[in-house]
Amino acid sequence: MEEKLIKISLYVTIVFALVSFVLGIFFRSQVIVFDGLYSLIGVGITTFSLYAVKFMGKHDWRRFPFGKDIIEPLVVIVNYCIILLLVAASLITAIIALFRGGREIMLGPSLVYTAIGTLICVIMYLYLNKKSARLNSEFVSVEANQWYMDTLVSGGILIGFIIAVILQRIPALQALVSYVDPVMVIVVSLYFMKVPVIEIKTALREVLAMPPNGKIRQQVEEVIKYIIDKYNIIDYLIRVAKVGKTLKIEVDFVVDENSAAQSVYEQDQIRQEVNDRISDIEYDKWITLSFTSDRKWII
Repeated sequence: MEEKLIKISLYVTIVFALVSFVLGIFFRSQVIVFDGLYSLIGVGITTFSLYAVKFMGKHDWRRFPFGKDIIEPLVVIVNYCIILLLVAASLITAIIALFRGGREIMLGPSLVYTAIGTLICVIMYLYLNKKSARLNSEFVSVEANQWYMDTLVSGGILIGFIIAVILQRIPALQALVSYVDPVMVIVVSLYFMKVPVIEIKTALREVLAMPPNGKIRQQVEEVIKYIIDKYNIIDYLIRVAKVGKTLKIEVDFVVDENSAAQSVYEQDQIRQEVNDRISDIEYDKWITLSFTSDRKWII
């Protein structure tokens, strides 16, 4: 399902990108060209994600004994770094154009095209965002985020063109029309920097195997505290990390002669109970529970 959704996004993005790029040049609008370039880069990003999904779907436990989950946040980091480079280049170009007196554009056709483009972006975002929530897929989430950003860009551009049309009808303000296009590029670029930075930060947490944000770690800790009280376990150390769609949970228990975890059978019962109590967490689980009577082995 992931692969199918990414392909749908890819095909729509290719058409949207080519049309935006060509019409942006024809209408002499850098902001529409920017939208097209962003979408073209999105094609590369989507293709990259598609290959990553295929690669991760091929199980090879001998070469990758700990799985391939780390690939997902790495792909996210690469994708958003590319977007940041595009945003930085567009921002610099727009600032230069602003200081050179702005840019004349074909307002009417630009306005019509942008309205249609905004509608397409909204439809694609809502569709992929719904599917992403259902599949709990970061790859599809990245695609949805790209269309969300495209929606904001196209919507902002549409508002900008409407303002430009209004300015054009006021003789005293007509001189400002040529500045609308570069100003929109600057505003859009500054906003675009926010989402990639947030997503890169989140992905880096996964690459570094840091604890996940939110209530997941707290929920796991509550389950483990219940377990140590129930089975009279004297100490423990818990490690939780989310990598891609996998939640990795490692718990080292310290037991003594009074703990109800003496045999392998009893320890397996504890493993099963932990698994059952966190079954509502919507991630693939990689659970490792170990038992020792010496604290030095848990550090």
